[in-house]
Amino acid sequence: MAHFTELRVFIQARENLKEIKQICKGCYGFGDLNNQLKRSAISVVSNIAEGAGNGTNKQFVKFLNIARGSNHEVHAQLLILSDLGYISDTATIFENVNVTGKMLTKLIQCLR
Repeated sequence: MAHFTELRVFIQARENLKEIKQICKGCYGFGDLNNQLKRSAISVVSNIAEGAGNGTNKQFVKFLNIARGSNHEVHAQLLILSDLGYISDTATIFENVNVTGKMLTKLIQCLR
């Protein structure tokens, strides 16, 4: 298998993280939502890397499932920010988060 840094899903998740960093610059208030969004996005990237380094497909799939759950969490938190009016131009980030989820699902299916 390719090194985790060469996996398209890892690259995509890092791009999402960069975009989320920009989104979070303008979001203040409403509790810890801003930090939670950043932590969730970091979790997607980190779990892909950690799973790839565990050596077995079974372990990798376990971490990819965690990454997929964190990706869903990112999506939900972006929806909340949108609903509360903190962000308005969401088409690109929602599409990118959806693509990441599909990539994770496909990779999980291929490894099973």
